[in-house]
Amino acid sequence: MSVNTRVTPTASRLGLGALLLVGIFVWAPALYPGFWQTLQGFVPIFNVGQPAAIAAIGVAPDLWRGTGSATNLMTQPWVILGFDQTAGVRFAFILAFVIGGCAMYAWLRPSLGDRAAGLAGLVYMLQPIFLSTVYVDGSLADALVLAWLPLALAGLAASARHRSVEGAAVAVIANMALWRTQAGLAVLAAVLLLAYAILVERHWVPVLVVITASGAALITLLPVWSIAAPPPVVFAEHFVTAAQLFAVRWAVAPSTPGWQDRYPFQLGFAVLGFSALALWGWAVVTRRTLAALQVRLLAFAFIGSLLLVLLALGWSAPLWQISGAERLLTYPWQILLLAAPLLAAAAGSLPVLLPDLASPPYWTMLVTLTVLASYPYLAPAYTTVQPPAKPVAMLGTNQLAVLAADLTEADGRAALDVTWQVLQPLASDDNVFFQAIAGQGSSEQVVAQLDTQPAGADRPPTTWQGGEIFTQRYTLDITQAPPGEPLHYYFGFYDWRSGERLLVDGGIDDKLVLHAD
Repeated sequence: MSVNTRVTPTASRLGLGALLLVGIFVWAPALYPGFWQTLQGFVPIFNVGQPAAIAAIGVAPDLWRGTGSATNLMTQPWVILGFDQTAGVRFAFILAFVIGGCAMYAWLRPSLGDRAAGLAGLVYMLQPIFLSTVYVDGSLADALVLAWLPLALAGLAASARHRSVEGAAVAVIANMALWRTQAGLAVLAAVLLLAYAILVERHWVPVLVVITASGAALITLLPVWSIAAPPPVVFAEHFVTAAQLFAVRWAVAPSTPGWQDRYPFQLGFAVLGFSALALWGWAVVTRRTLAALQVRLLAFAFIGSLLLVLLALGWSAPLWQISGAERLLTYPWQILLLAAPLLAAAAGSLPVLLPDLASPPYWTMLVTLTVLASYPYLAPAYTTVQPPAKPVAMLGTNQLAVLAADLTEADGRAALDVTWQVLQPLASDDNVFFQAIAGQGSSEQVVAQLDTQPAGADRPPTTWQGGEIFTQRYTLDITQAPPGEPLHYYFGFYDWRSGERLLVDGGIDDKLVLHAD
């Protein structure tokens, strides 16, 4: 069997060193002042301190689509050390980047060498899909899936090639963490891991590890098996178009269904450019010099990533519907998360398939291009609003999170300063109502009220985007209130056409009841 000696693992750690050093650019934005404004808003922060097996604040609890308890395990050490919940979430996102990149290196170094593995780890962390998951979508569960999946692949590889008990243990832990983080994605990840064990490693140990770990994880989920919720969006409206995968920037028309117009789906220059060059090098330069394991690994990376990307496109809708797999995910484009390690492996193989590029000058150029190509995705939007530990209230079907509501009375006027965050756009241009109420029960009397567009006529609710934060002041003249009688206040949103109000906290009321400080 012929082996390319250029990629045989050596004592060199240039790739690992670059991965750790350059990786700072990836996670450094998570430490900037002010939390970044994402489509999921502050929901991950709200759920940090909750003991529920499946996240319930700001989201509908669901075994398959929901966020599992393992998501918050990464935040707990920081909270225990005295940091607040926001800091815990920041550090968990940073760990997702670091674990994902280092796991890619651990997986690929034995077969592709230090520099290819280091490049693959950087490409992985700097992929638009990974950066967007953290800095645009803000999904901690999805980010941790991107951490656990390559770690599981690394453990399977070690257990097969070296009969490593430690490798098998890592694979089991990572696999179970996937299930306890996001069970729906874990089902599809288990299929991917099983295919890898059979087609690439060709050994019974990793096959047994995947089956055993997945079975054990399913057993642990039995107590929450009945927790289900209707889909929050129409699954079929969120397929990706081919143009979105290749465009440098993509913006859909406002009339296009869904909210993915603010989510970049580009595969990225490094993935596309490096993979294309790698394929050319495989076909022309190094085809006969690769070991059998390298051939299987690279074939799995190229073909597997292509198939997974195709499943995110609209043509695959019948497959999702017939198989019932659409029940597992909120959006079909989440399948791109599973393609990410394979895409990075394909791109990172460039120094192996074109060996001249493994020399330090050329390899450094590849690293530089990877960073520069992803730089536009490293500029998240920040907010100066301090995330509370939990919202004052959730309105509608988790559409709005009321972050603060401060009411004061002075000089015959009542002033309400209210801050809310958009989690899902409203379907209609609802008004807000603000009422001053005297009396109790059947003797209640409205002594002053306000009915208006919540953020002004120039920003109706149907134009709001996920993650946006609004702060408004509403005032009432309460000089006509009965003297000496304390007032209480009602605040809420309602559809002015039908009079229907947005429910508060899942239906315990249809308004916030407020009292002056």
